[in-house]
Amino acid sequence: MSELRALTPNNELRPAWLTHELFPFASRFVDVDGARVHYVDEGTGPVLLFLHGAPNWSFFYRQFIGALRDFRCIALDFPGFGLSPSDTRYPATMTALARVVERFIEKLELRDIILVVGDAGGPIGLGVAARNPDWFSGLVLAGTFGWSLKEYPKVARMLHIVSSPLVQVLQEHFNVLMKYTAGTFPMSVGERAAFLGPYVGATARRNPGALLGDLAGNDVYMDSIEQALHTRLNHLPVLLVWGDKDPVFEFLPRFQGIFPRARTLVIPGAHHFPFAEAPDEMIAEIRNWWTDVAATRSERKAS
Repeated sequence: MSELRALTPNNELRPAWLTHELFPFASRFVDVDGARVHYVDEGTGPVLLFLHGAPNWSFFYRQFIGALRDFRCIALDFPGFGLSPSDTRYPATMTALARVVERFIEKLELRDIILVVGDAGGPIGLGVAARNPDWFSGLVLAGTFGWSLKEYPKVARMLHIVSSPLVQVLQEHFNVLMKYTAGTFPMSVGERAAFLGPYVGATARRNPGALLGDLAGNDVYMDSIEQALHTRLNHLPVLLVWGDKDPVFEFLPRFQGIFPRARTLVIPGAHHFPFAEAPDEMIAEIRNWWTDVAATRSERKAS
């Protein structure tokens, strides 16, 4: 068993490999319908809610949380990911995890939320927004999607492969999905160890692949999100961030068609995880974009 140490503010325990230097935030836990959910809550100001992708967890957003102190930055770990224990009531599916996020938001009484998502976090967070559009005041979307993959057979095929029984066996024994992801962006030895740290058992290692498989096959859920994007969410201010080397770069113009007034940042040389490959550029753009959104809203109220 890993060495544990107590943390403030609520005297919870956290693995020793997740040092204060690597993750200088208080670990908090909240009961969400029986599930124990780990999260961080730092800074003051407009709420930025960060939702991680499939082979990922809240550690992924550490640079954003540290830099954007003029926002209230909240990042949670889905059950079975990061420091949130697995819970059989909440399997690694978009429907189940969206329900957890929805109840998490209610538990913390969050409103006027700026949703910040990439990868699988997009469909999960957009599913919550689709049901509760009045909770949200803006969207930051990076390397993600909000529709069925029926029109994108290559992407669907890739997701089916990485969630196949063979890859799941390799994932359970060798953590291949997390290790591959960790190798796609720069990290120190300590950061890499922390990124991989939560995924030491078969149950936790199984979850990323299961979620990727659900992304590929849950057309009913994805169709409902696409409908909401065009009807209930199309009024929101949107920031789109894409690496020009992202294998799903073709998703960017589709989002631009849905949100014609969106601001777009394309990062040269970045791939699927611009949060990790170009954090400084993204942090500056989020702050500048939201400053402009707030100024426009103030002008409208004054006129």
